[in-house]
Amino acid sequence: MFQAIKTLNPPFLFVFFCFLSLSLFASEPGTRTKECSLLEPGVPAEFFLSRALREQVDGFQAAQRRKQDDSKLSFERSVSFLDSYHLCLSEVGKEPSILSSETQALNFLELGNLEKAWEWSEKAKTKSPDASKDLILLQTRIRIRQGELAKASEVLENSLHRFPNDPDFLYLLGNLNFERKLWNQSILYYTALSFVIERRDTHSKYKFLTAKALGELNYKLDHPKISIKRYLEYTGTYKNDMEVLFRLAQIYFVLGDFKNCRMYLEQIREKNPRDIDASHMLAEIYFMDSRETAALYFATLKKEKKIPKEGIVFLLNQLVSGSRAGLEPKLRSYIKENPARLSPRMALLELAETENLPDYELLNADTAQYAYEYRQYLTAEKILRKGLSKVESKETADEEKSLFYEKISTCQEMLGQWNHAVLSTKEAIGLTKETDKKFRLRFRLAYLYLQGNFKKESLSVSILSETIKENPTPTHLYLRGLAYFQLAKYKESVSDFSDAIKIDPKNFNYYFYRATAYDKLKQFSDTEKDLKTTISLNPNASNAMNYLGYLYAEKDINPEDANQLLNQAVSIEPDNPAYQDSLGWVLYRKKDFNRALLHLNFAASLALERGFEDPVIYEHLGDVYLAKKDPVNALQFFKLSESKLKSESNRDLVAKIKKLQKEISE
Repeated sequence: MFQAIKTLNPPFLFVFFCFLSLSLFASEPGTRTKECSLLEPGVPAEFFLSRALREQVDGFQAAQRRKQDDSKLSFERSVSFLDSYHLCLSEVGKEPSILSSETQALNFLELGNLEKAWEWSEKAKTKSPDASKDLILLQTRIRIRQGELAKASEVLENSLHRFPNDPDFLYLLGNLNFERKLWNQSILYYTALSFVIERRDTHSKYKFLTAKALGELNYKLDHPKISIKRYLEYTGTYKNDMEVLFRLAQIYFVLGDFKNCRMYLEQIREKNPRDIDASHMLAEIYFMDSRETAALYFATLKKEKKIPKEGIVFLLNQLVSGSRAGLEPKLRSYIKENPARLSPRMALLELAETENLPDYELLNADTAQYAYEYRQYLTAEKILRKGLSKVESKETADEEKSLFYEKISTCQEMLGQWNHAVLSTKEAIGLTKETDKKFRLRFRLAYLYLQGNFKKESLSVSILSETIKENPTPTHLYLRGLAYFQLAKYKESVSDFSDAIKIDPKNFNYYFYRATAYDKLKQFSDTEKDLKTTISLNPNASNAMNYLGYLYAEKDINPEDANQLLNQAVSIEPDNPAYQDSLGWVLYRKKDFNRALLHLNFAASLALERGFEDPVIYEHLGDVYLAKKDPVNALQFFKLSESKLKSESNRDLVAKIKKLQKEISE
């Protein structure tokens, strides 16, 4: 999928090295009048350098024409000429130059002598504190050829602050981390590249490759809606990429959107009639979501001779066509061998309902659970409601019905149907007489009142307070602490988290959220102590690392600790915009403005990718540009920050805008 890091663009190299030989040859200082023992009197040492550059260009031209022997010979001659040139330099007490060292490194790379290539690239690097973009890319290529992808990434990352908007750097970093299966790191760089393309280089050669990569990465990282958006950008131009069309069908299946899933599968069938996978997946979709038309589709598959002689499509076709004899054991056997498939479970459940099999209730619960786990929440709810209708006919089935309503409410919650979830939970509470179940359901109801746009924190507190009197568990205290926090009752919040800690002192979440309440009460020492405890209990608590590091930066204390904490948080979650913003802010405080801009731009691009814009990130970007004496960009970001504020106006921000407007106008 991602081949750019393994192959070179020969036309680009040819043009580049022609340019290099012409433009940099004249830059060799001070040796033109010197003589060399290897040359006739009056012939400058640069004769060897010019021959070396010419041979190198010939080597690339021969490689373009696929004349490998001629190419190898030219690179070997270039090495020999450069050896002579360097001998001439040593005779007058001079060392190899940046140009000659880099040229020699490239020769050895093309000859496959990677150890020598790296050695000469390092010599070139020591000649200048700021390596050129071409030298950095050369070192990256050497590391890639060595199979050292982590070191290749390191080469690029160490210089990225000097080339923060360079598409080649960002693309290679996205690509390298994809190859290393570091999805979060890869999405960071591809998202930043997309940000650059949209604002600076709309005709970039990487535009559609980046869209496709972001589609795949967001799919892997469970951001299906963003994945769809990125894939649609790609398919707008590349309409016949079957791999991507099939992936879109898979994503819509995961989202429970069978209509769009069917649409893409039909597109694949239309564009590639021989495709079996799409045809068979579509058969399962029709069976699970459109039983009234499933028979017609299976008849079509039969005409196309795409019904296999065994497997799930064969079994579903039997059920749809009414050939149920001997089907039950076959389905049970298939499920045993393929426990992860949903369609055979649904088929067996349908068979159990029509044949009145004795284990229908068990199959109903089992199938609904699998549908839920596969995020088919609508399907799971439909299955549960069928099961509920069977139970309702029983006279003493309140506890069973209560369990059904509880499960239905979880499906509704996952669908974002908060009101329905609350009503189903209340039904479940009203039906049960079991004390433990009541406690569990009350907790769930209190939790639901804190979700979505309910703004019913007081109801949540009331329910939890009643439960805590009877059963003061740490989880109930913890949830009430969160409810009090949302009500801005921070003292009560601290009290509940403290009580939860007394019961369960090893739960790091309790310390973290108590720290947030202490912070609101301006009790810094308590906040700091709890955040440190969180990290000691959970070394991967990136949220606590970010929180504490940012607090240190805001208070301008413990700069090294702040830097270490935030770098650690970013290493755990590189694609978290809040963490990138915090790290950028610490670097700003350290007056490392270029690195600060790099991380703040990461934060802004990641936030946009997730569908929101943070005014704090934009204000921080404005502050950095202001420190870099760039008032125009500073004003742009300050205004952008002001436009994204959702609450009351930020007086400091308004003052900065007015001051800059006045300065610019003058």
